[in-house]
Amino acid sequence: MMPMPHGPVDRQEVGEDADPERMAAFLLEMVRIPSPTGDSGAAARHYAERLRTLGMAVEMIEEFPGAPSVVARMPLDGPGPVLEFNGHLDTVPVPHAPPRREGSRVYGRGAADMKGGLVAICEAVRLLSARREALRGELLVVAHGLHEAPTGYGEDLEALVRRGVKGDAAIVAEGASTILPVIGKGNVVFEVTIRRDGEGTHEVRTPPGTPNPLLLAVEVARAMAARSRELASAPLPHVGPETYFVGMLHSGDFYNRFPTAAQITGTRRYGVRTGFARVRQELEELVARAVEGHDVVWEVRAQRDRDAFELDPLSPIVAAVRSAYREVTGQPLPLGGVSIVGDVSIFVNDGGIPAVYHGPQGAGAHGDVEWIEVDELVRAARVYVQAARHYLGGGPGAAADEASEQRRGHEDHQR
Repeated sequence: MMPMPHGPVDRQEVGEDADPERMAAFLLEMVRIPSPTGDSGAAARHYAERLRTLGMAVEMIEEFPGAPSVVARMPLDGPGPVLEFNGHLDTVPVPHAPPRREGSRVYGRGAADMKGGLVAICEAVRLLSARREALRGELLVVAHGLHEAPTGYGEDLEALVRRGVKGDAAIVAEGASTILPVIGKGNVVFEVTIRRDGEGTHEVRTPPGTPNPLLLAVEVARAMAARSRELASAPLPHVGPETYFVGMLHSGDFYNRFPTAAQITGTRRYGVRTGFARVRQELEELVARAVEGHDVVWEVRAQRDRDAFELDPLSPIVAAVRSAYREVTGQPLPLGGVSIVGDVSIFVNDGGIPAVYHGPQGAGAHGDVEWIEVDELVRAARVYVQAARHYLGGGPGAAADEASEQRRGHEDHQR
């Protein structure tokens, strides 16, 4: 059982004065600014200006053309840890109807993924800045624009982390609104190309025994499906088994011409103990076996999207967010995992700091119609306020008890 907060929680302390109209209006402004991956500069500048009006010291990092990063800081009342709020400004390059508000919903590309989270961060900063005398350390807000694959693979965030631009813990304001993931799969986007010598020829004029790259690509796909079935026998905690997925198979240029090449594209999702190097080796061995004995050449390209991660469930940021969620909603926030990859992996693996996903729940990410409820923006902002109070020293009681309860449960499980 997770502890309840110590007595009634002051409603102002949990962000009860979060302003839904302010957030809805700002979100509409943000989704009206197109920001496909690699071309998010206008959205970055608009977001940076809003952070400046909140009293943050803002820097624009222009290392990647077309995708500047926003880095904003707010010192609090005395020394302490740095809590980072993080999110991506870019959206998938998929057309969407013009942004609009209808009743309690805001529609537009990026509303759910993830400009809504960025707006909730701003509202939390506004509320926390008025109470900074009760907090220690620093608030750090980072927004970046190379998140969505295949145009971006988090290169900008990785570069910032390598330079030391990171908190002591981070909240990534995306997804996972009803669980707190402590494990996440990694993902490799692979491309397998199979080629034969010679030109494309009519099917009946092609010498017998000529290898057909298309059919060999099918054999590779079958081998991947078989490997997925093997992996299904060993599911990972919270996230299920590792997988292969074939999303595209291309070959040939006319219905009765013998093809000279074939290409398979898909994903390989994996756990921490597998790792990228092992995934690449497995891919190459699988393809080699599938085409063995045929006079073809083949190539495997493997692009790591994000690596797998595991987070210590006893981390203070885990306790802070779980306590905040209970105090704001009255409900527990169970531990879980994610199979979709994101930026927590970069913080945990490259930055060496604990990080959690927690964002406002939206709908239609990467879909035809994307939207988010204004009430979810309010809820997320309130959770961020209370989590910051716990982590930065403003309200340690419930979070400390949460961590203590987790530790006892973890020890009991170990025994």
